[in-house]
Amino acid sequence: MRELKRAKHDFCPKCFAELFDGVLVKSQLAFAAPAQATIPEVENFIRLTQKISISGVQEKFSLALSTEEPTRLELVVRGGTFLLKPVPPANFAQVQGVPANEHFTMQLARQVFKLPTAACAYMHMADGSPAYLTRRFDVGADGRHLAQEDFAQLAQRTAQEHGQNYKYDFSYEEIGGLLKQYLPANYLPEATFFFRLTLFNYLVSNGDAHLKNFSLHRRTATGEYHLTPAYDLLNTSLHVQDGNGLALDLLADGYETLSFIANGYLAYDDFLEFGTRLGLPPSRVRRLLADVVGHEAATALLLEKSFLPAELRQQYAASLAARRQRLRYSLAGAV
Repeated sequence: MRELKRAKHDFCPKCFAELFDGVLVKSQLAFAAPAQATIPEVENFIRLTQKISISGVQEKFSLALSTEEPTRLELVVRGGTFLLKPVPPANFAQVQGVPANEHFTMQLARQVFKLPTAACAYMHMADGSPAYLTRRFDVGADGRHLAQEDFAQLAQRTAQEHGQNYKYDFSYEEIGGLLKQYLPANYLPEATFFFRLTLFNYLVSNGDAHLKNFSLHRRTATGEYHLTPAYDLLNTSLHVQDGNGLALDLLADGYETLSFIANGYLAYDDFLEFGTRLGLPPSRVRRLLADVVGHEAATALLLEKSFLPAELRQQYAASLAARRQRLRYSLAGAV
């Protein structure tokens, strides 16, 4: 976590505690972004980089605190406890704003909507370019990897068996079915979190919330499996055309509500149907739908303090307003 103060580049005390266990880590990295790197640095990037996405094009680097200089983060081949995302090497609109977009969206989820999220920070590379840092929650304090599986694995979907679009040819309702299958003892609270997170993804226009961006992990204290904290949250509509604003179909079997048939976009009735199909009490679904369109003042204040440039702050605010309007609309008049 990091306080959203555009003019200040030091971490806040809570960040030092949550991200680095109190170590006063330097807020600027010692190496440059790939585009500005020296030839040896580029060779090191190639050796250490794992190509992943806004859908398959964003680079993630594994980092750990240096054993020689514990206040400095360095690239590592193994034993990494942090992931770093520089500006994606792609021709997206406003691509320099991607790290600030993800940082703000994660903080919005955590600070305003009280969703569990991975700890994160907004940093700068040695050349001054921005980057997004997150602490890995699948690595224990002793450095060992914790048991974790994403929903592509749980659904047994692979590129080899289901084609290159395997992460997207699914529905959020079907993810709910997997939750019920794998977490029967505590399904209701987990399904409630999943419903809230799906609602939030729609509110912020996260068109990249695919199967691999939801996971289960085993908590060391209890040995029980739960949904992981939310990760990879950002408003993709600021950078790419993201269609209806969700990566997957909301409902299974191609089902469409009368509202969607009439208007061509997801609205209140669609999420009411979704929550009901998940098995949540209708009163809880309505309460959560009312909550997601609220918090406007707190959201605006956080957005104004974000690292996003003014143009992207305005676009983000307009995107949120449009989604709130959709989520307040009910063809059935059920609001």
